Amino acid sequence: MRSETALLHLLKKLQSLEASRDRQAIAESVVVAALEILNARSAILHGVKPTPHGLVSIPVAWAIRGGISSTTDLDNADIDDNLIAADPLLEDCAASPGGIASAKEDDHLRLAFSISQSNTTVAIFESLCDEPPSDAIFECVRELLSIYAEHLVLLDYAELDTLTRLHNRKTFDENFDRFIAIAEQARRRSTDEPITAEGLAAKHCWLGVIDIDKFKRINDNFGHLFGDEVLLRVAEVMKKSFRASDKLFRFGGEEFIVLLRFVTAENAHLVFDRFRQAVEHHEFPQVGQVTCSMGYIQIDPSLAPAEILGRADEALYFCKENGRNQINRYETLVQTGLIQGPVVPVANEDLQADIDALFD
Repeated sequence: MRSETALLHLLKKLQSLEASRDRQAIAESVVVAALEILNARSAILHGVKPTPHGLVSIPVAWAIRGGISSTTDLDNADIDDNLIAADPLLEDCAASPGGIASAKEDDHLRLAFSISQSNTTVAIFESLCDEPPSDAIFECVRELLSIYAEHLVLLDYAELDTLTRLHNRKTFDENFDRFIAIAEQARRRSTDEPITAEGLAAKHCWLGVIDIDKFKRINDNFGHLFGDEVLLRVAEVMKKSFRASDKLFRFGGEEFIVLLRFVTAENAHLVFDRFRQAVEHHEFPQVGQVTCSMGYIQIDPSLAPAEILGRADEALYFCKENGRNQINRYETLVQTGLIQGPVVPVANEDLQADIDALFD
């Protein structure tokens, strides 16, 4: 009877999964369905991401018996990296794409299912059960998670660049608007709370525009296949250099964008320059050394998105015109007089007064 009920839960979720494009809503729906199928005490879905320190798990959605469930807003939550190596069960599961790991804890059974794509674990579903599920229940859960993985592939196809697997250009506007809203929340919080060196009030959101130096020469000298390999490897360096909660985009051609969340001005410069150095010291087969330049800016919610992006582009252009293989912050370039800042429009009253003075 339990297996028939589980199968019914599975069938009910199929249509809702296929119709939705909201990743958070899909994740919560999958967790709730799997918890009901297993009759588990609790369940959680972890995203799995590579970082410079190793694989980390990111809580995406969770549910407990009794109907309470939630998703994590990855854009607003200040998530610390959780190394999978610190949890033997998750580590075993991540090392076995598509596999299952289990561990007995007191009088409960802890289960972990690997959700994989291209033989790589991209997520882990974890549950706490009172007793081992039957084979039929196991299969229902595995089928549900398999459908979830396939649906993520379809979403990735629409939202990710096919070569680098970074977010594509058409997803940038939506993510950028969200980051501007986050920056506005941080600004408001900074006026309501005491400013401390360590606190959120001292941290900001940032936009960085990256361009691979002399990329046309790489294509001309080595061919487009090696040019694509350079793009792919730069993207991999990006994934390892930035946090899982930061947003990375291939904006077009050899240009990339980073949206950096809640970082001090000093640390933003260090993080961006660490990436620049990582590219400079990376080994690119046949091509040899490759460098990149970056212009970046603090996201000011009072500015239009196009204006923020345009100013970061100005800082990037300065890098390209002054030696390449460097990073520069727009505000610093303006303050030091190296580039001209935005022209402040003359107030209408002042303009009219000047006109009147000419005819007096």
